[in-house]
Amino acid sequence: MTAESMVKLLQMTGAALAIPAAAAGTFAAYQSYFSTEVTCQKLRNNIIAIMERNVTPETKRSLLKKDVTEFDKLCGEGDPDARAIFQAALTEPPGDAAHAPATAASAHADVSPQRPHAASLGVFGAPGSKEHYGWVALSRRQSGSWVPHFNGYAISDTSLPPPGTILSAKMMLPVWSEPQAGTNDPAKLQSRLPTGACVRVLSTHGGSGRLWAEVAPASCS
Repeated sequence: MTAESMVKLLQMTGAALAIPAAAAGTFAAYQSYFSTEVTCQKLRNNIIAIMERNVTPETKRSLLKKDVTEFDKLCGEGDPDARAIFQAALTEPPGDAAHAPATAASAHADVSPQRPHAASLGVFGAPGSKEHYGWVALSRRQSGSWVPHFNGYAISDTSLPPPGTILSAKMMLPVWSEPQAGTNDPAKLQSRLPTGACVRVLSTHGGSGRLWAEVAPASCS
């Protein structure tokens, strides 16, 4: 066998051996990614279910602590809006225990603009609410692509919904007094928008990590 033939044989053998390794590495990466996504979705669902339970604030905090801590560690960087609501749920002051437990329908009461807390955080657009507008993240950038937070418009950094567009929330979202850049400012957290609730776009604002819209409550019909 000539030297040239030997080199070609070695190259072919190396390529043949490298293919399974590359395939295994790709599969492991995808498996890890989807495992994390499934875990984060399960944590989101568990936390929201606890937030809406009709129990005392102390009991609610106790039930939330483990899942919120795990969500913050595993999913918080990729989903800062959910993190903002979930962290607020753990910081409700003990004095609020005297108030009736909040549910998705009654969470409007006892809102403090300086110290917002999820159990007493108002539902955006709830009857009697004094908030007529606020800012929500239309989508967030994750793994190089945009994850939409709303149905009703194909949102991207080059295509933001025009004023008057009606959108419905795909997930529970925080409503802010102004768009957030980088780390969230808890003092700017106004209320929360429930899953399935509708809003009307007033204006939009781009961003590197999240795309924003100033919105007002709207009917879904």
